[in-house]
Amino acid sequence: MGNENKSGLPGKICGSILLTGFLAGFSGFLLGLIFAPQSGKNFRKLLARKALEILDRSKFAMIEAKVRAEELLDKTREKDIKD
Repeated sequence: MGNENKSGLPGKICGSILLTGFLAGFSGFLLGLIFAPQSGKNFRKLLARKALEILDRSKFAMIEAKVRAEELLDKTREKDIKD
């Protein structure tokens, strides 16, 4: 019990923070839509624009996550080679 592997802890914390941030942002977005209604045509344009922005952000986040994962994998491989 004293030799528990705690290497997964930072990843879990980071995941929790990201999930909380995403949920807070999404909730704010929905509340903004509810309390600031517009005409149907303008609302649909706004939704389409926001959807494209979210899609662009998610693509960028995926690319960034892939690069970070590759860096971590390279570091791990280097560490294994040294040992």
